[in-house]
Amino acid sequence: MTELPDDPSTAPAAAASVSPAAPETTRTLLRQLAFEPGRPHLLIGLLFLILGLLVTVVLVRPGQDEQWRNARTEDLVQILDDLGARQDRLDAEAARLGALEADLQRGSTVEALAESRRKLDSLRVLTGTTPVVGPGLDITISDPKGAIDAPLLLDAVQELRDAGAEAIQVGETRVVVDTWFADSEQGVVIDGTPLPSPIHVLAIGDPDTMAAALNIPGGLADSVRTRGADFEASTVQSLGISVTVPSTGE
Repeated sequence: MTELPDDPSTAPAAAASVSPAAPETTRTLLRQLAFEPGRPHLLIGLLFLILGLLVTVVLVRPGQDEQWRNARTEDLVQILDDLGARQDRLDAEAARLGALEADLQRGSTVEALAESRRKLDSLRVLTGTTPVVGPGLDITISDPKGAIDAPLLLDAVQELRDAGAEAIQVGETRVVVDTWFADSEQGVVIDGTPLPSPIHVLAIGDPDTMAAALNIPGGLADSVRTRGADFEASTVQSLGISVTVPSTGE
């Protein structure tokens, strides 16, 4: 039997020789849980807890396609029809260009001349240096509250372009590559000219395709009506855009 020392001063010295345990890191704790007998169930429980948290985060995180999940069936069908029409146009253009390439490789002068004329006509329409007549849409936006701004009209032009519009006129201005919109105290201005109210837009192209593009959820018609303005679009089989832009050489 070992006797305790009579001198109590030696006890603190013995206790001081034992250093406090260092804090364990998470990695050390996991290693002990994994390999120490009798504790693997703790590691399994911890892993299931982490997995559950990850699944919860994924389920509650809002998706970017939430608007499509809430869309009506007829709206989704209309969107698919619009995408199908765009794909058909691209396929037809690809087939035409493929046939043109084959003709040019065979040295067809007639086809090369015809293609050059088509390109020239397209460039004249794109730059706004020539009047255009054809089927299209006549759009009227009534905005008594002044809620329509320049970004919305710029989006409208882009939507019409994406839907195949060959020529666009907003107010009394022909929309070309360098056309610009801005907000001012007088309302929206286009190329420095204030737009009259109601806003009048003419677009020449396939009217059915353009109308479908403008009426999809989140499209121009939806955006205009959300702001409290009125949107009307009528189909015209022979729509004329006579406003032109002077060519560079003039």
